[in-house]
Amino acid sequence: MASFSRRLALLALPVLAVVACGAASDGATTPKPAGGAATTETGELGHVKGDPNAPITLIEYASPTCGACKYWHDEVRPTIEEKYIATGKVKFVYREYPLNQIDIAAYSMARCVDPASYFDVIDDLFERQEGVIQAAQASAAKTALLTIGQQYGIADMEALDACLSNADIRNALADVYASAEQYNVSGTPTFVVDGKVRNFEGDWRTADGFSKQLDLLLAEKGVQ
Repeated sequence: MASFSRRLALLALPVLAVVACGAASDGATTPKPAGGAATTETGELGHVKGDPNAPITLIEYASPTCGACKYWHDEVRPTIEEKYIATGKVKFVYREYPLNQIDIAAYSMARCVDPASYFDVIDDLFERQEGVIQAAQASAAKTALLTIGQQYGIADMEALDACLSNADIRNALADVYASAEQYNVSGTPTFVVDGKVRNFEGDWRTADGFSKQLDLLLAEKGVQ
């Protein structure tokens, strides 16, 4: 019932205002059984980078308006992508975890473009995070999002509005959001590494620390 309620709450949110980045979950490491449309870390739910058969699966639940997510995206992810995702050691699964109405609008836009450009849109959203938030505070969030979307084929405000009101997109986002329930996710970024929840703390906050933890897992699997 909890997952269903969270799904309904997401679908019911109007599209625009800003709230603070949520707190990370409290360190739970045992996932709950998945239910409904939520899947586990197979990559079937989310956006995947890397070898689908990689020995380690890394899921990130993220918000494009979360400062900690931007820090991980800018300072940690490039190292992880170069050393582990691009080399076939880690399958990366990005899952949308909107914390506010701006996130819902941003993710709806990202899902409207060619799927091959999805991660490019996410990169732009993080690069322009401050500007999008400032625009939202000035009641101009859709204009800021359209500026990004126009680079990927969203021609005008009418096209953007169609993205934001698309029921299939809202349902897909709600399904991803509901999948977080099994991991007790309450904020971003939250990582699930081979089924275990890892919060944005300790080694998981830095490129060196994240790499160390992945190397330990790879060594356990006999991967150099």
